[in-house]
Amino acid sequence: MLEIETSNGKSLICLKLSGELEISTVEQLRLCVERLCLCVERLPDGLTEVHLDFLGIEFVDSTGIGTLINVMKDLREQDIKVMVTRIPKEIYEVFDLLSIPELMGEDSFECLS
Repeated sequence: MLEIETSNGKSLICLKLSGELEISTVEQLRLCVERLCLCVERLPDGLTEVHLDFLGIEFVDSTGIGTLINVMKDLREQDIKVMVTRIPKEIYEVFDLLSIPELMGEDSFECLS
């Protein structure tokens, strides 16, 4: 199960994720980001940044990692800065092992200490 809570600021949207990002739940994230991309032009100040808050994420499988990479690429293609924030240490270690921060940009990932 994956829950996504959305909160917005002036030009920033935060997607607070909780649960599992895996093969049976990735479509939820994909659809949420797709809707965001369609709404970008309607925001008064435009959308310049998206934070994916991973604090509540307990598990990520390879499909979840692939989806995260694709979501980040899709948003960046629209000139939207993407940050993956508050990543639990265990999840970050998997990302690090697979060189995801290196591939997508170290400054886009924030691990909890």
